[in-house]
Amino acid sequence: MNKKYKFIYKIFIKNTIGKLLSLFFKRNSNYCILSCKTEKDNFLHNTKYLFLYLSQTKKLNAIWLVDRRHTLKTLKKYGYQNTYLRNSLWGLYYTYIAKYWLYDFSPNSISSYYSNNAICINLWHGIPLKRIEYDAKNTVSGKLNNFTKYIYEKFKTKNDYYIVNSEYEQSCYESAFLTTKDKIKILGSPRLDVLFHDIPNADIFMEEEFAKIRSYKEQGKKLLFYTPTFRDTGKDISGWLKSKNLHEFLKQNNTILVCKLHFADKNSLNFDLPEEIYKMDSNADIYPVLKYSDALITDYSSIYFDYLLLDKPIIYYPIDLEEYQKKCRGFYRPYEELTAGVKAYNEQELINAIQDVINGVDDYKEERKVLRDKIFKYQDGRNCERVVEWIKNLDK
Repeated sequence: MNKKYKFIYKIFIKNTIGKLLSLFFKRNSNYCILSCKTEKDNFLHNTKYLFLYLSQTKKLNAIWLVDRRHTLKTLKKYGYQNTYLRNSLWGLYYTYIAKYWLYDFSPNSISSYYSNNAICINLWHGIPLKRIEYDAKNTVSGKLNNFTKYIYEKFKTKNDYYIVNSEYEQSCYESAFLTTKDKIKILGSPRLDVLFHDIPNADIFMEEEFAKIRSYKEQGKKLLFYTPTFRDTGKDISGWLKSKNLHEFLKQNNTILVCKLHFADKNSLNFDLPEEIYKMDSNADIYPVLKYSDALITDYSSIYFDYLLLDKPIIYYPIDLEEYQKKCRGFYRPYEELTAGVKAYNEQELINAIQDVINGVDDYKEERKVLRDKIFKYQDGRNCERVVEWIKNLDK
């Protein structure tokens, strides 16, 4: 059996078994189940913040699923007894009785085939600048031929709804997920609430990073966050961080460059870094510490959209823009249309842009506001509340 048909057969069998087992359980609208299934079993993204909100407000019974016992023990140590191993008896039980499934990637983040009669809600994990899912021609989904895509859509565990921030994002999702506008709800992404106010235990699993960055701030240092996106080609664009000229500039200006690579990036900055450059764990959650930054340096990472809510300078460093558009995913809109900040294309231009930040120069406030209003319908730090109230009204 070739790979294509084996893939289809596997989906069919899993869904059939799942539907048969679901006959023995009744979904409970007071329960929702959340997970962020990544390689390192991380506590990240929108589901994390919705889980923290629900654990505090008790508006719904929230269950968090994990794969590793270390993750389980840590969350229970912090008081989150509503955490279970994914394949434990309790984990499977709640997977079958929870009416609402919430995840940041796909229903497979919770299970491949237990979703019958559940309402599956995809929160996703970033606002798309670059093309995603079926729109990204060089990804697994984007490479499916029409026949395989048709079968896959027929038998896969489907997303019933998507949560987004604006009409712009809504239009991207329609083609990326082959869905319709009525399934895409503009309520605001839960992860963005932490940019407006402190959230208890948001620093779980990143205590070291949180303490280090706060200590820099207490020492009066300027903090610049560098967050490049990953390249599908695996290209390493971190060579500029070896520059002695850059190191000396940062030292003279009492500035720390905090580097946070994308968790899917194949590069790891595995060379000696000076004390002026601090490398965060690529699997850490950067959102609780973004407020300590003075500016963001990035290229095509969607985090810069979220950063607009802090109304701080953004420096774009798209040194391989033409190559990225041709060999990687490309963009939903022209890059110039969806950016609001100075663009640097070499080391000296970047240093000049950083110097402006240090000197308090900010020439892009109005451009940021225009883009911010386009990308975010809500800018009030109440996205978790809106999402939960909408979920509760689904039952009515």
